[in-house]
Amino acid sequence: MKKSLLNVIILALVLINLVLTAVLTFTLVQTNTKTNSLITHIAEIIDLDVAGGTTDSSSSSSSTDLSNIEYISVTNGEETTITVTYVGTQTHYAVLTVTIGVNKSHKDYSEKITTIKNNMTYIVNTISTIATENYTYQTIATNTKDFQNDCLEALQDLFQTNCIYSVLVTPVVQ
Repeated sequence: MKKSLLNVIILALVLINLVLTAVLTFTLVQTNTKTNSLITHIAEIIDLDVAGGTTDSSSSSSSTDLSNIEYISVTNGEETTITVTYVGTQTHYAVLTVTIGVNKSHKDYSEKITTIKNNMTYIVNTISTIATENYTYQTIATNTKDFQNDCLEALQDLFQTNCIYSVLVTPVVQ
């Protein structure tokens, strides 16, 4: 009789455990679904912000995909060497690796791409002018994003087009 009563108690505990596990599973699945939709919604908001994060709202559409961007290395030899002033009396050199992102789906792309590729000297000169007039030895390394935005605006003005989507600058300040 004691064995039978013990078996009934164990069976009851197993059934209670099964019911509680089922309740817990359905509760967690529902919460997980809500959390997943919240994360998806936040990711969509971030993607929209990243796509629309240019300085000029007409420079690119919010649907610009990375596969539509062609990257062109700005070369004057292998790297672009630009003289930058130092806070003080010394003059230092900054070696910059500059890459221009051009939107291939932009309406001006076909007519401007050859002009951009053939005028690397003007691009180097424009970037040198921005670096020497607006930035010092320290600020080029610390404010790379501002420097890139200034270069982007200047190159869009120089070539009179918004198909230039981005300017990527990697400074190696010496």
